Amino acid sequence: MSEKSESLRVLVVDDDIRVADSMARILAASGHEATPAYSAEAAIKMAARISPHAVISDIVMGPVSGIELANHMREHFPQCRVLLISGHASASDFGQKILSRSSCLQFAAKPVEPNRILEFVASCREARSAMEAAPES
Repeated sequence: MSEKSESLRVLVVDDDIRVADSMARILAASGHEATPAYSAEAAIKMAARISPHAVISDIVMGPVSGIELANHMREHFPQCRVLLISGHASASDFGQKILSRSSCLQFAAKPVEPNRILEFVASCREARSAMEAAPES
C-alpha cells in the first residue's frame, strides 16, 4: 500500500482552537491530511469540501453539538468514522451508549492522549483498506 493511500483526510472539530489545532498537528505529523474546524457548523461546510474519512469532534459545542455533527456525517458520509470526545462526566455515560449502537462511532474522554487519536485513525485506515480490498457484490 502506498503512503498516499494510507493517508486519511481527517476533520478535527473543537470549539477550543488550541485543542483542534493540536490534534490536527499530531495527525499531520503522522502523514494525514488534518483539517481543524472550530464549530460543528464550520465542520459541516468543510466536510462538503474535503469528504473526510474520519472526524474527531468534541461533543459539547453550541449551537450544534458533536452528536448532531456525527448524525450529519452518518447521513451524508456513511463511510466516515467518528470519534466523539468530551471532558464532561455526563458525556461519558452517553459515550458508552454510543459504542453499543454503531461501529462507525467511538468515544473518548478528554484529555485524549495522542496515541488514542492515532489508534483511532489507524482503525479507520484499516477499515478503509478492508473495504477497498473487498470484492464488489
